[in-house]
Amino acid sequence: MSITATFIKDLDGFNGHASLYKLSEPVGYGWDGDKGKTEYVVVSAANVLFSGNETYIFPANEKGNVSDWAEMAGSYRGGLSHEEAIINAGWTLHFSNENAA
Repeated sequence: MSITATFIKDLDGFNGHASLYKLSEPVGYGWDGDKGKTEYVVVSAANVLFSGNETYIFPANEKGNVSDWAEMAGSYRGGLSHEEAIINAGWTLHFSNENAA
């Protein structure tokens, strides 16, 4: 079964556009997944001075607080797409009916 990343909400306080996603099952983070597992991730897309566009995935809690600032697999430079980062991680993006506008 593939992992699904379900959009929960957009977040304030980040450079650029950041959102909280809930994963259908916990995934490991850190070098080789050795720092722990997370069921929530923050995806942040920003244009950063001197390095340009980047979209990074970070482990988080259910409130959107990042638990480790080392980017997770799927993170990339050169673009600003949450969907692309989620696909790069090997996950499927999902918007629940609860969160539909």
